[in-house]
Amino acid sequence: MTTVSTLVAQNRSGATESVQVELLGTHPHRIACTRESGIRTEFEAGNFFRCLSLFREELEKEGLLLCCQGARLDITLSGMQAQMSDGLYAYTFDPRNRTVNQTEVYILDPAPCSEVGTLEEQRQAIYALHGLPEPKDQR
Repeated sequence: MTTVSTLVAQNRSGATESVQVELLGTHPHRIACTRESGIRTEFEAGNFFRCLSLFREELEKEGLLLCCQGARLDITLSGMQAQMSDGLYAYTFDPRNRTVNQTEVYILDPAPCSEVGTLEEQRQAIYALHGLPEPKDQR
């Protein structure tokens, strides 16, 4: 099942780093992420989207955003979709009229860095999509 995607991580001032994300397997879902420095870290979760989120969390601690479709601010997963695709595909949505499109994106495809955000920004966009208030003191 080995699939490798080469992506870019970028900080807010525009400096970039090349990273590789490799799908290792399912049950449990695992990915390996190799940084430009050669450091390789593995992440395990219930689906590949969550594995990718764990990697993004690590990058964000260093001020880096991963420029991939799975980090766009206008994507969402349905439960069935996450189950059927192992979390590798997500739907796009229009934040202006709060409608989910039937257009799917592969989460490990590159995306323009201008279209991605942090996990927190992505979470806020999902709450806004569904018209939900921000939960108080969620952490």
